[in-house]
Amino acid sequence: MTLLATECLEPEILELKHMYGVPKSTQTLSEIYNNRSKHCSFQPSSEINKAVLKRLNDYGGSKTLLAHSFDEEQERELEQEIEQEIEEERQREHPAYLSSHQPILHKEIKDLCNMQGSMMDLATHSSVFSPLVNAFLGTSFFGECQPCSWQKNFWISTEFQRVIQTQREPLDMYLRPPRWVLVYRNKHLIFVSPFEANWLLGQLQFIGRTGQCDKLPSTTLRLLLPRTKRNQSILVNTPTLTIPSSITTTDISNFYIPIRWLAELFVFNGSLYFKNVCEQTAYCKYLGVFPTPRTAIEEDAFDKRLISNDGFVGNADIRSKLQIDYCPFHINPLALVKKILESRNKAQVSPKSHVGAIVINGSKPIY
Repeated sequence: MTLLATECLEPEILELKHMYGVPKSTQTLSEIYNNRSKHCSFQPSSEINKAVLKRLNDYGGSKTLLAHSFDEEQERELEQEIEQEIEEERQREHPAYLSSHQPILHKEIKDLCNMQGSMMDLATHSSVFSPLVNAFLGTSFFGECQPCSWQKNFWISTEFQRVIQTQREPLDMYLRPPRWVLVYRNKHLIFVSPFEANWLLGQLQFIGRTGQCDKLPSTTLRLLLPRTKRNQSILVNTPTLTIPSSITTTDISNFYIPIRWLAELFVFNGSLYFKNVCEQTAYCKYLGVFPTPRTAIEEDAFDKRLISNDGFVGNADIRSKLQIDYCPFHINPLALVKKILESRNKAQVSPKSHVGAIVINGSKPIY
């Protein structure tokens, strides 16, 4: 009985480690990974283990976090959680395996490098070139894209559009990032696939080196980056980075993509930030929105309900009075823009970004 009573007694004083856990110490990410992997019920292969450690060392470096070793009870709880996660992962329905398209280099793509002959009529080569909006063909939001509201001189190659072989699966997660754009005769913009860009790059560099073009090239291959960080360069209007190079003693002869064109490209490639007020203004005018703070005239129009709560103006006459002369959208495009942003950036739109402030909060971040 004495032994039974002793075993049933609870300690009058609880140790801190039983109340708050064992003491914590600072460890690097790789050390934390090593310690936790020892308590797992399964062990990854040595190749995977080395790859994970290398990534942790490369990206984590000497960064340390508070960590602690596990007691036996915590180890069992951790094992149960891991086993439960593995079982949930097994039961989760994964998308079907999809095969990639085999790339093709069309003759018409090669002909774009000819700067001496007559200009190609891109519309007559529909098997190779498509309007820009067709980049969203097969996505869940293509029906909201308002096809007539995009620049007529903006194109994509069919190879840019072809990414995977699919029957009915929505292509929201398989959109090709619009990185390589060919400025054709300084009049058309054509987004091409990396495979096509690789060939065009070599051919245009050869033309530039051999002097086959007597004056500044009117057809150039450029890199366009979405501005996903503040103060990030988008590169597309940098003369030293065009192919062939557009370096001259004066900027007068260089072809810069106009800011009106850039506004549409910002929507298309999912940019989140603006360089200055001019880009922000062009973006808002392109979408036909008047975010806050508004001018006295705009505020008066808002009070009269000519401007919607999110800032959109659908009436063409009201737009003209408010000095918006090139908004192509007749239906509010903000929901579409949000879906494009989420698809391009694989994340929810943050209202702290410049574009997020306009699309979600209806406010100007730069003023």
